Amino acid sequence: MSRSIALLLVLAVAACGGDGDGENTGGIGRVDSTSLVTIVTADQPSVLDPHSTSNGGDVKVIHQIYETLIRVDPSDVNRMVPALATQWTVADDGLSIQFQLREGVTFHDGAAFDAAAAKLSLDRLREDGFELSRAPYKPEFGDVAGFDADGHTLTMRLSSPVARVALRNLTMFCASIVSPTVLEASKSMDPDAATAFVTDNAAGTGGYRVDAFDQKAKIARLVANDDYWNGKPSIGTLIFTPVSDESTRTEYLGNPNGHFLVDDVPRQHWATVESSERMQLHSWWALNLCYLGMNAKHEATKELGVRRAIQLAVDREAVMAHYEGTARPTYSLVAQPMAEYDRGLRVPDWDDDHAKRLATATKLIDEAGAKGREITIYYPQMPRPYLPRPQNIADTVRQSLKAIGLDARIQGEENSVLFSQVSTGQYELILIGWMTDNGDPDNFYSPLADGADGKPAENNTSRTFHADVHAKLLAARQLSSAGERVTAYRDVERALQTDVAGYTPLVNTKQAVAYSKGIKGFVIDGIGHYRFDEATLE
Repeated sequence: MSRSIALLLVLAVAACGGDGDGENTGGIGRVDSTSLVTIVTADQPSVLDPHSTSNGGDVKVIHQIYETLIRVDPSDVNRMVPALATQWTVADDGLSIQFQLREGVTFHDGAAFDAAAAKLSLDRLREDGFELSRAPYKPEFGDVAGFDADGHTLTMRLSSPVARVALRNLTMFCASIVSPTVLEASKSMDPDAATAFVTDNAAGTGGYRVDAFDQKAKIARLVANDDYWNGKPSIGTLIFTPVSDESTRTEYLGNPNGHFLVDDVPRQHWATVESSERMQLHSWWALNLCYLGMNAKHEATKELGVRRAIQLAVDREAVMAHYEGTARPTYSLVAQPMAEYDRGLRVPDWDDDHAKRLATATKLIDEAGAKGREITIYYPQMPRPYLPRPQNIADTVRQSLKAIGLDARIQGEENSVLFSQVSTGQYELILIGWMTDNGDPDNFYSPLADGADGKPAENNTSRTFHADVHAKLLAARQLSSAGERVTAYRDVERALQTDVAGYTPLVNTKQAVAYSKGIKGFVIDGIGHYRFDEATLE
């Protein structure tokens, strides 16, 4: 065992209590170590304010603490099921949705859940009466005209008939309902202080409440909610352990002491887990993609010909070599498992022969006067589920661009810096990816290729707002027929690839989590979100 993993295990034991009766641990509570699951993740949780974050590490903790009105069905990503709402009705004109909410539900701080509490959270998400330090999901709720609360009946009013998309958006973690007591207290604070206050006083209605959370000490410990409306969870304690080092994270797969979930299992170890006596692997073709974002406003990539050349030059087969057989080439911005993905679509001038594509791309570079142009590919330093070897994959893409006459270089950035700076437009090329929050095609196209009020969305790496594409997306959002929706979104993809050329799709990947075989009833949906409130331990 390495010294690093030994130290982490000592710390985990110290944080959890040393015996089955539990023990006091430095003033941060008492834990029964026989009813404990440790979640090992590459992501560091830092913000427990669901309205002000988009960080994956935060989301994993948030899902245990908070709840939304409705959820994606774990057994079928195309369906939605009740959560805090028991039923909902869409008006005939598609301009409103009425929700009947659960009664007798309380927040972790004792506040009562009702329509007024739900309205307060959803108003804050949209910055209606609130100002947030960050509001990354506000654009997804731009069609919401407002909410009306009456007892346990909540009505969502829409400015256009986009009920399908509106319902899907309500399943996202950002639509979590936070205690009204906490939110009212945060109103008088400046945005940064308010986010910190909500984090420090996190109170939802979920199966777990916060027992200890300290970002600097890397402590994120949750305990079962005694008053959970669906019954107190069987597993008493969840400890989230951020481990950025891949080899150290892998050590947990063979640890015989305790119950673990490792949610960023290095791909080269999947087969080992599958043959393990203690651990089991759950893998699936994920609703994700890895892509190369291309900034149409940047001096280095402003010409359409240059961006088209890059689209043709990238060798996906070489990229896939870094995925241990868990990726497949992809050619659209929407995830490949989804019906809207067009398997026959390719960018203009495509040829299956890579050498011929390189010749065409080189000609485009020459015509743009870009031969020898210095161009930088930025990438996140820490791995992502869709990007397991960021530096190596970035270098593979770099070699493709060198082959067509571009002086390509690579530059790693801290994940938090890279993702938060997309909206500034400072990156000409960015190796990045996307994992859907709700399983709807609009959750790819609207944040990644559209915008509002003539401005590109925060995550739109092309930094382009294209009026025709915007109009097509608005029309697609109003469709409820599956067949019509497929046709409409495929038309959007063609327009984006031909007229904007703001990205180069690379691969769609499998994702996997490994967890102890003693964990039963563990729920993970097709999007990759998991919850422990119905799980038990052998």
